[in-house]
Amino acid sequence: MNIALSRNSNKQDVMSSEIHGIIFKILKEIDRICRKNHINYALSFGSALGIDNFKDFVPWDDDADVVIDYFDYHRLVEALKKDLGNEFIFDCFETNKKYNVLLPAIKVKYKNSKIIENNHFFIKNRGCKCKGLFIDICLIMGVPSKQKEHLRLIGKSKRLMPWICFMESILHINPRIMKNRLLKVEKQTAEKYKNSDTISQTVIIPFQQYPKKIVHNLSFPKSVIYPFKEYDFHGEKFYSFNDVHEFCTLRYGEFKKDDKHHTSHLKRVDIY
Repeated sequence: MNIALSRNSNKQDVMSSEIHGIIFKILKEIDRICRKNHINYALSFGSALGIDNFKDFVPWDDDADVVIDYFDYHRLVEALKKDLGNEFIFDCFETNKKYNVLLPAIKVKYKNSKIIENNHFFIKNRGCKCKGLFIDICLIMGVPSKQKEHLRLIGKSKRLMPWICFMESILHINPRIMKNRLLKVEKQTAEKYKNSDTISQTVIIPFQQYPKKIVHNLSFPKSVIYPFKEYDFHGEKFYSFNDVHEFCTLRYGEFKKDDKHHTSHLKRVDIY
C-alpha cells in the first residue's frame, strides 16, 4: 500500500514508500550502532504495531519509534558521537543545551531531507543542526505500579510544559533551569524505581497519554517488555519487546488493519 503521507515544497504528494525508505535507512543505522556497542534497543509504539500486524511499517504511519533503557542513554550518546555515519546527524540535550527535553531524548536524522512538523510552533526544538526526517529514541524506565503515583510524576512535566513552550516559542529564551529540573526528576525516578516490575516511557514526556481514544495504557509489566528479542520487520531482523503482541494489546486494544487512526505529524517533506 503506497499512500500519500505529506506534500513537498512544490505541493506534490510525498508517498509512504519514499518516507519509509528514508526512515528505514535511519533505523538500519541505529541498529548497526546498537549492535556494535552492545546497547539494547526495541522498536516500540507504532513500529511495534507494525511488527505485530504487518511485519513492516504500518502503511499510513510516517515514522518509526525506538526505545532504550534510561541507564543506556549516555552510552548511546557516546556511541552516536563515535560511530554515526556521514548521511546522518543526531540531536540531544547532552550535545545541545537548547534541545527541548519535553521531546524524546534523542533524534537521529537523515541529512538530505527537510521537514516541517504540524506541531513545529508550540513544541519548538531550537538550535537543531538539521531539520531532516528523523527517528525518535525514547527512554523507558521503572515507574510506580500505582497509576495515581505514575500520573503525579508525569504531572510535573505537564505543569512546566506551558512555561517552557512560552519561553521557547514566544520569548525565544532557552529555559535551562526548568529543563534541568525535569531531568533531575527523571533521574530520581529512574533510580528510585529501577527494580520496579512496571515499565513505562520516561515520566518527563508530558503528552504520552494522547490521543486517549487510542492509548489505553501507559505502563506495562516488566515481563512484557524485557528481555528484548528479534522480530521480522521490513524484510530484516530488528529488536522489539519480549511480548510485542501483548504490548500492543495493552497499549492500543484491538487493532483493525482498516482503522487509520494516525494523523501525520509531517506538514511538509523535501527529500534531496
